[in-house]
Amino acid sequence: MTTKPVLPPTPESTSTPSLPDDLLITCIAPVPRLYYPILSLVSKSFRSLIVSPELYKTRALLGQTESCLYVCLRSSHDTKPRWFTLCRIPDRNKYSSGILLAPISSPDSPHAQSWRNHVAVGSNIYQIGGDVHSSSKVSVLDCKSHTWHEAPSMEVVRNSSSTVSLLEGKIYVAGGCEDHDSANYVEAFDPKTQTWSSVASPRTVKRYNGGSYKSLGLDGKLFLCRDDYWPSVYNLKEGRWNPVKSNTLFRIFIFAAYCVIDNVLFFWDGGRLKWYDYKKDISKSLKCVEGLPDFDHSWGCRKVVDNGGKMVVLWDKWDCCQNNRMIWCAEIALERCNEDEICGKVEWFDFVLRVPGSCHIV
Repeated sequence: MTTKPVLPPTPESTSTPSLPDDLLITCIAPVPRLYYPILSLVSKSFRSLIVSPELYKTRALLGQTESCLYVCLRSSHDTKPRWFTLCRIPDRNKYSSGILLAPISSPDSPHAQSWRNHVAVGSNIYQIGGDVHSSSKVSVLDCKSHTWHEAPSMEVVRNSSSTVSLLEGKIYVAGGCEDHDSANYVEAFDPKTQTWSSVASPRTVKRYNGGSYKSLGLDGKLFLCRDDYWPSVYNLKEGRWNPVKSNTLFRIFIFAAYCVIDNVLFFWDGGRLKWYDYKKDISKSLKCVEGLPDFDHSWGCRKVVDNGGKMVVLWDKWDCCQNNRMIWCAEIALERCNEDEICGKVEWFDFVLRVPGSCHIV
């Protein structure tokens, strides 16, 4: 009787004990979040660890807090918004930043019909109101765990013509009411207490159905504008509204992509990045911004956002050969040169995602 020789185990069959979760968390915690989408591909256990509360507790203890950009896209063929976050690909190519937009693994929002009104508070993104159908619901995306939960509903239902802004830690929602004479035409939500409260109604704003509203929080004031009327400003300290007859601010509201960074209003207008001098009521160009492409009619700026004190610009360009859109992204560091000038430095810009032509940035 002959026996087969016992062969040494192959590398595939050799079992190696896995590292304890607490040790893995200690190893992962110092890694920037830009690499997390890549780490999630390693294994199921890694996918669980990078969204675990224990990881973020460890990161907080290590002082590893950072700002992350989230992007919401919507297609005309799909009513559900799709969420993406920036991801670093180490070996993309030597001429590239190595940064892409990667889809996040998250269940659908509890009310996926709302896609227009979003506002970020800390590590949460609030999705407020309705789109085609009016709604009073508020859903929250936890950007640590990529899970959704519901927050207390608004006092009134609102549609996509409403607007949301963040001012001194509170979320202000205005317009989009079926009852334009409602006492809750403007509401404020306190994320700390999870409560809604009404705000004095602006008598200086035409309040009727049709058209859309835009708003922003700046210098302790809430600015609200309808698409064919002068803006109004609500002073939190005084608790009252006043008209703002400013052609510059009106133009920013109607024609520009804008955001507030460190209490300064920045915006994109006519292919140029600018900022608004609130005291002098004039717009000024952002100085020293070099390296961005020369924009023409084939490029379109879609969003200007605050990312931890830096400006992120998102735009797309139609690709005739591929019959789709290429989404581009740029990150710009800001520095006040003097009282009258703000300078910007382009830290990187790159093509980050290719999408169908029917898709657009929300």
